[in-house]
Amino acid sequence: MSQDFHGGVGQVAEGDINNFGISISVADKAEARGLVSAQRKELHGLRAKCEELGDDPRDVWRMVHAQLAVTSISELTAEQFLDARNVMRARLEHLQEEADKRRLVGKVLRAVAEKDARAEMSTFCELNFGRTQLDNLQKSQLQKTLEFVLSFKPEVQGLPGPAEFGALAFWEFLTAHRQNAAALFCIGLLVGGVLF
Repeated sequence: MSQDFHGGVGQVAEGDINNFGISISVADKAEARGLVSAQRKELHGLRAKCEELGDDPRDVWRMVHAQLAVTSISELTAEQFLDARNVMRARLEHLQEEADKRRLVGKVLRAVAEKDARAEMSTFCELNFGRTQLDNLQKSQLQKTLEFVLSFKPEVQGLPGPAEFGALAFWEFLTAHRQNAAALFCIGLLVGGVLF
């Protein structure tokens, strides 16, 4: 069987075809550039900040790889840099938020212990936030709880103190009650002379 072609036909064949030396170029798709060193450095800096806040650096990279569908940083392109940076910044903000919450919980617990106001703090949290577990509160809620505990003044129960009776200072007592003061002084001398 023979075929005759006249003019440009491209590739037309029958049976097994072996093409050698054919290069196909796609003009619409530009070649992807890898990350430049400044971009790599910025990503590694963000990873280091996450690590300072207690995060495992492998987890940071895993999150970036999962979001951008790559298996290593060497597969990231310059076009994906902004996405990778946004993923890492979001992770860093989350870690900073958690660190702030842990710090605030510690402050609240210290203030509660100093003022012995655990029941009052629990009541405040229950009424305002519907929760009593400090770990389940948001940062703004923890700030309000800390403000409440710091402004809390425990009620003193028992006998009223001298200021509540309108007690007089020592010199005011002597000048106001000279006769009583003189009598107390003489009784003190007599008792002291007998006992000593």
